[in-house]
Amino acid sequence: MRSASQSASLPPPYGGWDAKNALVDMPPENAIILDNWFPGTDKVTLRRGHKAHATGMTGNVDTLLSYSSIAGVNSLFAANGANIYNVSAVGAVGAAVVTSLSNAQFQQVQIGTAGGQFLFAVNGANTPILYDGTTWSTASITGPTPGNLIWCNLHQRRLWFGEKDSLTAWYLPVNSISGTAAQFSLAAVSSLGGYIMAMGTWTRDGGAGTDDVAVFLTSEGEAIIYSGTDPSSASTWSLVGVFRLGRPIGRRCMIKAGADLVMITQDGFVAGSSVLSMDRSQTQKVALSEQINKAVNDAQRNYGSLYGWQPIIYPGAAMMIFNVPQSSTAYHQYVFNTITGAPCRFTGLNARCWGMKGDAIFFGGTDGTVYQFDTDSDDNGSYIKGDALQAFSYFGSSGINKAFKLVEPIFESSGDPNPAIDLNTDFTIRPASSSPVPSGSVDVSKWGVSHWGIDKWASAGRIYRGWRGVRGHGRSASLRVRVDSLTARPSWISTSFIFTRGGPI
Repeated sequence: MRSASQSASLPPPYGGWDAKNALVDMPPENAIILDNWFPGTDKVTLRRGHKAHATGMTGNVDTLLSYSSIAGVNSLFAANGANIYNVSAVGAVGAAVVTSLSNAQFQQVQIGTAGGQFLFAVNGANTPILYDGTTWSTASITGPTPGNLIWCNLHQRRLWFGEKDSLTAWYLPVNSISGTAAQFSLAAVSSLGGYIMAMGTWTRDGGAGTDDVAVFLTSEGEAIIYSGTDPSSASTWSLVGVFRLGRPIGRRCMIKAGADLVMITQDGFVAGSSVLSMDRSQTQKVALSEQINKAVNDAQRNYGSLYGWQPIIYPGAAMMIFNVPQSSTAYHQYVFNTITGAPCRFTGLNARCWGMKGDAIFFGGTDGTVYQFDTDSDDNGSYIKGDALQAFSYFGSSGINKAFKLVEPIFESSGDPNPAIDLNTDFTIRPASSSPVPSGSVDVSKWGVSHWGIDKWASAGRIYRGWRGVRGHGRSASLRVRVDSLTARPSWISTSFIFTRGGPI
């Protein structure tokens, strides 16, 4: 007797990219591959694209410098080669605003004083530079060797900075951008040696104030923490502790994330609130990147010495982006939903550095161009390529063979997603068998558009669904969905399967 067909549905991989769990143990809402599909709370959506913003430079754009005036006017500058250009406006850049630089790899901070708002930037080779909203100048600082300053931070209204290859930090008086810097050595408390890689501020009580602590991260992975407001007084400045982490990756290895401090280390992407009170052996278990730590660890082992590692938070899309170099000319991004924590990977964004101008996000390329991200539906005229491979599922019966006949991935989209689909069975991942058809516009409906769902399911897009024939025999199955988009931005919201059951194994 022929077995009757059965149906089952699976959620989209909104749980995110999973490089941690074995294929047999992976939760059904996770994904073995999740490239350019951003996980939401109940669906995955193809990311937006990028477009050229500022052109006319040559070679690598190594730093994007952001400035906000008291009046709320936002400016963006690009460090490229020996120069800095104003790239606030769209189009070809004008004359350089700063010239004769030794390198374009800056660290930056903005500080407010009685004289206004100032952008302060250091590169470990030139005297620190200042921008006051109108004029660029060099900082007048005595104490350290100005040209050796390579990191900076604003902590408790004081500007802190440090020289390369040194365990000595320097700080200025409160609300100052120039003058004589005081020296603060960490040599006596750093048992592993090395040098200060970066400094950050960790807000332990959830709001800026006197409880904020200073975190000095050394090249050897020691996080040295001090509390207080005045380093010159033992009564107002004290050592909290010295904690072991993985070695930091790159100078841009820290970012303030709300009240927390997120760091890029050999143990993954870690938050201060989770790791600065435990043994290093437990760090990877609580890392933000715990679900993809294998991929993070592989990347830092292969490419940790390359320039381009950088975290940035993009509130407008609920994204925390970690730029990950793949070579000196190619880059990926490991991206997390800041609401759910679910990760994915972005490809096709060849970003060497990132920066914000107000609420908009930009990246610098290797081709002398600054690009704006999260715009339009294409990658500067090229297809956005989405690739997702769901976790394998037994469909409720791990010991029963199944013959898979039909699948129906369901999308919400502004245009026909025209996906290419492949069915994999029993934890064998085969190469993709076909290429996606480029997505159509809103008026092109070649693949199973369902008009009954338009009003109830979506206000900005249609519901696209349609059964596809597949062949596959096994106890478990996983669907791979790929799209090439120039115009549409599909969201994958569900998948249905039809199969017949065989006998037990």
